[in-house]
Amino acid sequence: MALSGMTSAERVLTVLKRQEPDRIPTFEWDIDPDFIKKMTGGGTYEDFVEQFDLDAVMCSPDYVKTPAGEDTLLDEWGVTRTKGHEAYAMAIDELAPIKDWPDFEKWQPPDPYAPHRFNTLKRRVKRFKGKKAVFVQLRDVWSNPRDLLGYVQLFVDCVERPDLLNALIEKCVNQSIQLAQIAAGLGAEVVVTGDDIADNRNTMIAPQLWESLFMPHFRRWVCGVHDCGLYYWKHTDGNIMSVMDMLVAADIDGIDPIDPLAKMDLATVKQRWGERVAIKGNVDCAYLLMDGPEEDVVESTKNCLRIAGPGGGYACSSSNSIHSGVQPEYYLAMLKVIREYGIYPLDMDRLQPAR
Repeated sequence: MALSGMTSAERVLTVLKRQEPDRIPTFEWDIDPDFIKKMTGGGTYEDFVEQFDLDAVMCSPDYVKTPAGEDTLLDEWGVTRTKGHEAYAMAIDELAPIKDWPDFEKWQPPDPYAPHRFNTLKRRVKRFKGKKAVFVQLRDVWSNPRDLLGYVQLFVDCVERPDLLNALIEKCVNQSIQLAQIAAGLGAEVVVTGDDIADNRNTMIAPQLWESLFMPHFRRWVCGVHDCGLYYWKHTDGNIMSVMDMLVAADIDGIDPIDPLAKMDLATVKQRWGERVAIKGNVDCAYLLMDGPEEDVVESTKNCLRIAGPGGGYACSSSNSIHSGVQPEYYLAMLKVIREYGIYPLDMDRLQPAR
């Protein structure tokens, strides 16, 4: 039985318990800064969350990046990055800081206790705690080694230097667990990690290697998050069907985005794993939220609600993020459908396709 009069925070936490809230919540891991300014008349991310009544607020650790060249930045991890579009600066493989064991032995991750590390989280907890679900965005077992070794070298090391790779993952996961502990003490409720482990075909490394090399660290990571009293929502793009059983068995609390470009089927995921893990997604942001038309956005959003909404445990959102190419009118159309059709008990007749 759905409950009425929930706060956004209660709504999201109910979904993570795989129950029905008063209505299906909506939130995004990332929203392009220019999109935010356009939609709010120059406002901040916090203003956007409030103005469009999103059910959760995202916070990442604050890392200092210093100019390293005309178009590059050096971060606290020792990783040199390009000044990327959106808000994401890509690591430059050939300048990866760890080349061999001596590099690894002298390298240390950024201090999780640095005074500036969670200034953003503190500010957003003060503004939203008790109203919105407070997420902290960290990294699990893939993205840090990828940036520190370089993408190509990471693949090579899976075979040629698994001992170095294991030691590096362990050191990174230790830092991530410390960050989760600090964030929990400051008021975070949920951890999300955005380490993308797959492309549109399959995982980027063989599932057998994923199981033997990465899953022991991943299971320790999930336990570490839970030991902090936090929920854990795993994000990854791509086709992850070959590792879904592993991820769910590791006791994750949520999964997204059930990537439609990778032929991930929302109905299949709901049927096979929906009783064990909360689901978020998956209105296509690569084409549909960019190009429309609006009636297709409406029907796609209704389809998501109809498939994944029954029984609860579902948050409706884009299939990845609200990037710079998303058109405001299509994003607003998606929000309108969620608010109008996502009220429990769901009216399945109204959610049937219009054509």
